[in-house]
Amino acid sequence: MHDSLKEDQLYVTVDMMILTVREGKLNLLLSQRKDKPYAGQWALPGRFVGVDESAETTVHKLLEEMLPVKDVFLEQLYTFSEVNRDPRGRVISTAYLVIIPWNRLEVLFEEGRIPFSRFEISGEADWLRLKGTDGTILTGGDLAFDHGRIIGTGVQRLQGKIDYTEVGFRFLNDRNAFSLGELQTVFEAVLGKQLDKSNFRRTIKARYEDTGKMTLTDREGRKSRGRPSLLYQLKGE
Repeated sequence: MHDSLKEDQLYVTVDMMILTVREGKLNLLLSQRKDKPYAGQWALPGRFVGVDESAETTVHKLLEEMLPVKDVFLEQLYTFSEVNRDPRGRVISTAYLVIIPWNRLEVLFEEGRIPFSRFEISGEADWLRLKGTDGTILTGGDLAFDHGRIIGTGVQRLQGKIDYTEVGFRFLNDRNAFSLGELQTVFEAVLGKQLDKSNFRRTIKARYEDTGKMTLTDREGRKSRGRPSLLYQLKGE
């Protein structure tokens, strides 16, 4: 679709940056393009916005078609409007952050029901390194269009928001029963660095437990060396 675009017409697309945390690493889902331009290169999933649709409607439709997963976190990231970002013509893209817990994706990968490949993200936001499950290594310049810039922007936004919003909790497999250790793993994956355990727990308890946003449950997690871990619940879940 849209192999060639009219020179005097403006087009709008949506692109999705789908993220998850697996085994302590921030992961991104990419697809390999079949058509020109950039045939064979890795890219974020996206679609042109129809004349009778909003960008929000289009991205929800695209997500529903590609991933049979409900209750995901979706947030508009940024609008990318550089003149020459698409060699076919004048195209503006509205990018979205999508966060899905790994336990909802794992079975889809195992059953081959997902049209994406998984890449681990490492490096700084302005120089990211993506490692595929087959060992493929990509940097931003290896991706189609300006998707390297979109990914860098998304990682930077996520790292900035994780300290003052509840976005980090969206990566948890179960927001009704999670340990502080599981939450710290998410924060470390997103920030790309290790955090001091005592400082992290003190900060999280002050920010979420003391304010009533997070409450202790009567359940216990798996035992690790000492006593079983305490499990918390995010208020409103």
